[in-house]
Amino acid sequence: MYEKNDDKTSYSLIENMFGDYRKIVGRAPSEVQNIARVHNISATIYMTEDDELISFSLTMDDIGNAEMEKLKKYGEELYELNGKLVCIYILGSTHSKFKATTEIESEAPLLINVSIMKYSSTYDTLRHIESLVENRKKLDREDLFALKMIPSMGPPEDRRNLRIECLKLWKTIIKKGLIK
Repeated sequence: MYEKNDDKTSYSLIENMFGDYRKIVGRAPSEVQNIARVHNISATIYMTEDDELISFSLTMDDIGNAEMEKLKKYGEELYELNGKLVCIYILGSTHSKFKATTEIESEAPLLINVSIMKYSSTYDTLRHIESLVENRKKLDREDLFALKMIPSMGPPEDRRNLRIECLKLWKTIIKKGLIK
């Protein structure tokens, strides 16, 4: 069950953070997943409906020239196995830095995309209000105003998801009568 939720979250991040809207049909077979382990890369590899590979990972480390060279070799091995486009997406934490200064060249059709997640206090606010609701605390005007503002305060790529989360939370608040 957790694996399915992780996959759904990964699909959403691949779409929203990297703009890749291809249809993902699921995880690649274990022999493909093992390539990431061999290269000591903690990634999950997905297959699209056209049998192209998407490698997705999260990191808290900085990305430098050595890491980019390692990713190139990893991508080339995935290409040798599959023979189709390989996209490697890496989502860095707010503390990660992209320090690579040299370009990498490869004969294989590779796309390596590193995106650093921007910090937004919006998520802190959402978690705070969610905890109030979970603990059945009554919400005052300020809490309700903050809930209303969350979708517009969040990063553009997450606004739709934030709107949905806030609407679900609002329904729960109304249903449980948690307004002062």
